[in-house]
Amino acid sequence: MENKNVFTVPVSGLALGNHSFRFEVNDDFFAERDYSEVQQGHVVVQLDIERSEHRLVLHFDLEGSVRVVCDRCADSFDLPIAAEQEFFLKLGSELKEEADNVIVLPADQQEFDLGDLIYEFIILAIPMHRVHSEGQCNEEVMQYLSEHEYVEEEETENDPRWSALKNYKIEDN
Repeated sequence: MENKNVFTVPVSGLALGNHSFRFEVNDDFFAERDYSEVQQGHVVVQLDIERSEHRLVLHFDLEGSVRVVCDRCADSFDLPIAAEQEFFLKLGSELKEEADNVIVLPADQQEFDLGDLIYEFIILAIPMHRVHSEGQCNEEVMQYLSEHEYVEEEETENDPRWSALKNYKIEDN
């Protein structure tokens, strides 16, 4: 089970001004999240906090790699990631999410757990299309795919239902 204190930062006891924290995310972090598409990785999170009287501005800088499955050949590989994110913690009367990047915390809250935020930022840093570098994919799979490549048949005849629309002219107003 994850040590909840690993990714927490003080809130009420944090002095006004700038503060820096460093966190290291490893395989255990990902394994504890149910249904995570990432199960392995190593990411270093540098967090800079600007503390004012009524809010904290959190600047996240993430860098590392995560193990993902290649969309082309289905082999696993380490994908380098890097991201910067900004998040705001406002001090108020009750806990509520004000926007995607703003949470209002009770003014007397002692600390805030960043684990879920860090996980979200890592997942957002992963591109939609994940493929090996050129020439790094599994050769057997690439050979199979090239042998069984789908060839789209050429359209030889226009659909007569749409042909009638060609007679209409659209005038620009």
